Amino acid sequence: MNAVTTPVRWQLSSQARLSTRAALCLATPLIVGLITGQRAYGTLVALGALWAVSQDGLDRWRNRSPRMLGVAFAGGPGLALGALFVNHVHAPWSLVVLFGVVAFVAGLIEASLWATQGMYLLLGAILGGGLAFTGRIWQSAICLMVGGLFVYAVASLSDRRSRRADQRLCLANAMQSLAQLLEAIGTEGLNHARSRAVVVLDVAQDVVGAKKLPEDDEGVAIHQVFIVVLQFGELASYLASKVEKVDVAVSAALREVAVTIRQRTCLDAVAQLDHFAATFATSLDAPSHRLIAEAFRCPERSTLVSEMPFRSTILRLPMVDRIRFALLFAGAVVVATIVAHALDGPKGYWLPMTVAFVFRPDLGPVMRRAISRVIGTLAGVGIAAAVAAVGNQQISLILLSCVMAAAVPWASQRSHALTVMVFTPIVFVFVGVLGPDQNLFGARIVDTAIGAAIVLVLDYVMWLHAPSLRPRQQLDQVGEAVASYQRTTPASDPVTRHSLRRNALRAVTRARSAIKLAGIEPHLFHESGAPYLARLNTYLGEIDNHTVELFELPSS
Repeated sequence: MNAVTTPVRWQLSSQARLSTRAALCLATPLIVGLITGQRAYGTLVALGALWAVSQDGLDRWRNRSPRMLGVAFAGGPGLALGALFVNHVHAPWSLVVLFGVVAFVAGLIEASLWATQGMYLLLGAILGGGLAFTGRIWQSAICLMVGGLFVYAVASLSDRRSRRADQRLCLANAMQSLAQLLEAIGTEGLNHARSRAVVVLDVAQDVVGAKKLPEDDEGVAIHQVFIVVLQFGELASYLASKVEKVDVAVSAALREVAVTIRQRTCLDAVAQLDHFAATFATSLDAPSHRLIAEAFRCPERSTLVSEMPFRSTILRLPMVDRIRFALLFAGAVVVATIVAHALDGPKGYWLPMTVAFVFRPDLGPVMRRAISRVIGTLAGVGIAAAVAAVGNQQISLILLSCVMAAAVPWASQRSHALTVMVFTPIVFVFVGVLGPDQNLFGARIVDTAIGAAIVLVLDYVMWLHAPSLRPRQQLDQVGEAVASYQRTTPASDPVTRHSLRRNALRAVTRARSAIKLAGIEPHLFHESGAPYLARLNTYLGEIDNHTVELFELPSS
């Protein structure tokens, strides 16, 4: 046995690890730049690190690492492109052409499942075009890349250890959520408990799922426990359809396993689950005691396929939608650049940068995002102004940046407004170091408001939400996912069967979000959402009915 069985209760929480890593990655280049007398270059490295920190998280490394690398290999070249262009083309229209062309390319990239790479290519070009970096273009671009690569290196070095802790945490949360779901069967709180369980299991699938089964014992045990989580998710649907109350001993056992996962290892949890499987096979006095016992039983290592079919749930937009988004994106950036030129002169860049942040293909309602941007900017400006009022001492600026960076992971999981609030003070600090812009707090608030207004007007006229992601199209995708799940049989391996069921449930969640989004933006959604919700509930019933059929087949 090559697994380590040392208790892990002393470890920092996942959130604390992310915050510590963010503060470390931002403080290091700032301090090095201060000590070496290269404050501007240190700030550029820190800016690249800040952008990469915003892409860090708890999801799988194979999903996370391309985002951090994208900051380095898109932001750096983008900065060089923008600075080179404005240093060689001095016409008043240079920024309009530059930002418009780059925005179109970035929009195509963003809408093609590379949102980070597209956005930071444009942000780098806006920064380079706005500040010019005359005489130090390549050095500045390299510094920005080094900052992104620094975060990537730190994250990759700490990933293996922290990834296992994160996986165990997500599995423990899933066990707790399933215990609550089983207790809610037959009560009015069933729908709420089920909705929460779907979200928690989705997170567990994102964090635990991998293409290749790990070779070490603990890695295999993590996947075995994950299959048990999926088995209980499936069982809960069956029991809910039968309105069969579950013995309190079952939910207590799940909570006990959750504690074991948190404080010890998944190897210990596997042994505990098998013990419960044997115990409940004979001790439970319930119609479905055999099914409950089987749900506790971990799959054998040999039954776990080496290529797990868990795929990303982010759907690739059709080419028509991608081109549509790119054109609208480029148009918004061009308008923002023209307005910025009229207000701030040829080096205005905050306004098009605001459009780049608000106008995204992969986030929620535009109205909410635009308002959050303005509110967050107001709060961030207040913090930055307070620091400026006490003298802008270098150590104070570094401490502010570290505190704000440490808050980024926490804020990003709560609201876009909070994320903007913690980002803005750092950006003001960096801009004050890199460029001649001083005392522009009021101007930046105005720029942010104008940028948000440009996107909102465009959204009102064109509805930025891609056609393929609107309610009717999302419901069609639910139908396809449900049909795929209905084609499964007991002969399918458990990973494939559970994966198809999870995909169908996730499609339902996406469709429900699309219907809710359309309700928030009624200016283009002229139909009532009630028929769509009714159809969605029908699909959800079909998923549950097929789950019941699989349980009731003799071979199951």
